[in-house]
Amino acid sequence: MDAPTTRYIQRGGHALAYQTAGAGDRAVVLYFEIGLHPDLMWTDPHLRYLFERTARLSRSVNLLRRGLGLSESVERIPTLDEQADDVLAVMDAACVDSAVLLGTASTCGPLLLVAARHPERVSGLVLHQPMIEGLDRDDGSVPPGWEEHDLAGYVAHWRNVYADWGSGRILEVWDPSIDTPLNRTLMGLLERTTAAPSVAVAHLEWVLRQNLWDVLGSVQCTTRVLHPAASPRPQSVAQRIADAIPGATLHVLPTAEPGAALGEAWLPVLENVEAVLAREDARPVDIDRFLGCVLFTDIVDSTSLLATLGDHDYRDLRSAHERDVRLAVDTAGGRLVNVTGEGTFSVFDGPTEAVRCAETVCRDGRNLGVEVRAGVHSGALERSGSDLTGMTVHTGARIGALAGPGEVLVSGTVRDLTDGSGLTYTERGTHTLKGVPGRWPLHALTADVATPVPRRRPRLTAVDRAVLASARRIPSALRAAARVAYVWQRRRSHRQ
Repeated sequence: MDAPTTRYIQRGGHALAYQTAGAGDRAVVLYFEIGLHPDLMWTDPHLRYLFERTARLSRSVNLLRRGLGLSESVERIPTLDEQADDVLAVMDAACVDSAVLLGTASTCGPLLLVAARHPERVSGLVLHQPMIEGLDRDDGSVPPGWEEHDLAGYVAHWRNVYADWGSGRILEVWDPSIDTPLNRTLMGLLERTTAAPSVAVAHLEWVLRQNLWDVLGSVQCTTRVLHPAASPRPQSVAQRIADAIPGATLHVLPTAEPGAALGEAWLPVLENVEAVLAREDARPVDIDRFLGCVLFTDIVDSTSLLATLGDHDYRDLRSAHERDVRLAVDTAGGRLVNVTGEGTFSVFDGPTEAVRCAETVCRDGRNLGVEVRAGVHSGALERSGSDLTGMTVHTGARIGALAGPGEVLVSGTVRDLTDGSGLTYTERGTHTLKGVPGRWPLHALTADVATPVPRRRPRLTAVDRAVLASARRIPSALRAAARVAYVWQRRRSHRQ
């Protein structure tokens, strides 16, 4: 089996590439990390074996993040929300209703969002060395699991490796047991063909800021967290992530044999996917419980406004405001749950859309001559008929009540999840919310300015271009050459 036909869907005005292979009732979605080029991976005999094995057991779907590899370049790194939506869009295009999702490092974040928001679409999660805990935080705090380890040194090592993008040095920070000259050569080629160095560096900085800690508790499906034994990343970090996901288990992958190929070293990852696919440790999922984002709005000082305008004019004003809110929520992809007095309650899949909708509602209110306050929070929600319940609802309402006239106030969870979206905030201190346990850091929206990344295609050498051309025309020749090289590598490793 050679590489399947690459297909495209339009996402945000750009073509997003994906591939499908195999058939059957079960499905697996492989969301590749940066530096993994699908066409070239199919030319490696061991990686090809993994793809074929997956395709024999299920309908498999392969994709990279928008803007990388076979996809069109983009002006900025897609947000976590957008990447989660991209995964669902590819699943829809591939006619996949539900699947086991496999993520690696930074791609674990979007898959966690998909699982938490749409439990009916995800039958299991396999998270391979997830990087989701916010390694580089503005407040300088240390994420869980890193308390007794050199976090600064680990982050500096990643930055040093990415500064040498295209060399294959990423194996140093990923799994040193497979950091051989031949594997570096292959990884270097994969890196160079998926992203330009400046794009890769921008991607890393985005990854280092990902913080999805507050999302983990909303994941319901069977989840396996994988940690290579030889990884320089502390096992305690992986254990803390597994502990934070209800029912998740940590699986330590064996150290690769000397001279092992990349595909051989990654076989244990596939075996964990197969175990989840076989429902060996399946967990029940409550589709009425999901991760969502709530938006509360309220007209400021409505009693004084009523006294000034009178009953008739105030009723017309409220009706106009409600129409504006309904339009703004619908345009942003949300749902207006209810209208109570001068306030509204809406729900969204993701916080980026909710915050931008809140800004629109406040602006539309000013155009009508009224000041509107808004509060946004993200967390677990429960469906109760057409209504929604849960502590997230009460928390969101309390946050909205603290906002000033024309202000959009958000929780720390929302701020973390919208990082990289272009939304910027000002700290509003830590507050006690009536009836809500704990103290809550709040932030006020200040601006929405997209941060661009270099829109550059990978810089390929003449050899790179020749290999890519061969990968598409005569992949069997490259596989034969790779087999010979791997035999030589294994023999050399055993002689050392």
